[in-house]
Amino acid sequence: MDPLTAVTAGRAAAGRRFAFYLSVQLTSVLAPGLVAVTCLTALLLHLRDPQHLGRAVENAVRTVHGPAMLLVDVSWLAAAYVLGYVGRELAFRVLGVAEWLSRRHRAALGALRTDLEAVYGTPALRRCLRAHPLLGHLLNSAGHAATPSQNMRQPGGALRAGNAYEAFNYAKSWLRTHSPGLAPDANEAEINVLLSTLLPLVLGTWTLIALAPLGVAVATAVAVAAGAVTALTFAQVLRLRRIECWEALRNLLEDHEMRLAADRLPTAPGVSADPPDPVAPSGSAEEVQPSGAA
Repeated sequence: MDPLTAVTAGRAAAGRRFAFYLSVQLTSVLAPGLVAVTCLTALLLHLRDPQHLGRAVENAVRTVHGPAMLLVDVSWLAAAYVLGYVGRELAFRVLGVAEWLSRRHRAALGALRTDLEAVYGTPALRRCLRAHPLLGHLLNSAGHAATPSQNMRQPGGALRAGNAYEAFNYAKSWLRTHSPGLAPDANEAEINVLLSTLLPLVLGTWTLIALAPLGVAVATAVAVAAGAVTALTFAQVLRLRRIECWEALRNLLEDHEMRLAADRLPTAPGVSADPPDPVAPSGSAEEVQPSGAA
């Protein structure tokens, strides 16, 4: 890749990354934070006047008017952002404990190279790793425990430090810069959004039980339903976290093979491509040097 193309690609990737970050913040921090702040406000007004919630809301609205309304709106948004961020972070902490307890999750991270080789074959994996030697080094030690230095640089989102994380981050960064259509951004966004719903779910359930005239049986059913939704959400997030790392590495390997295939295509109609090099059998040392990979 020539320097000018690299600079242009880097600027485009930065713009896409900022747009993605902004959308994630709006959907997984601000929106659930607004729901949470509204629920807390309703609960506080209910405590102030348990018998007449509507009157308490009306009195609160009457006391705020003119320039004070702007200050309340700004404070409301700020409180929503902070509460939404804290709620999502707490959910990530709980998720980290769940992953630490899950032997299935740890085993999935430790077998990344073996799985790639089993699905795509040894020749394809070797061709990709010749173009990405750093990734090959990380995958060779993906199952090793994190060093004390890596633990001090604990990544966000309750991700576990170690070479498996570094390999995932390398693949994700490459795809975002050079092949954004294959970047695993959809999984990352879905994980953030799903976890951010847990705090509004808890507060919304509490508000419904506290304010609505529900009987004991109905209130219990509502609480059980909220607990079931929370469990299903965590199960889905655990599944997404297992496949997020795999999809980043898989897409990087497929990106490399597609670039090689594109180089073998005819350059003009009616012009036949050069015959492809014979594919070496599994375990062979014969390799194809990538000519189109950056």
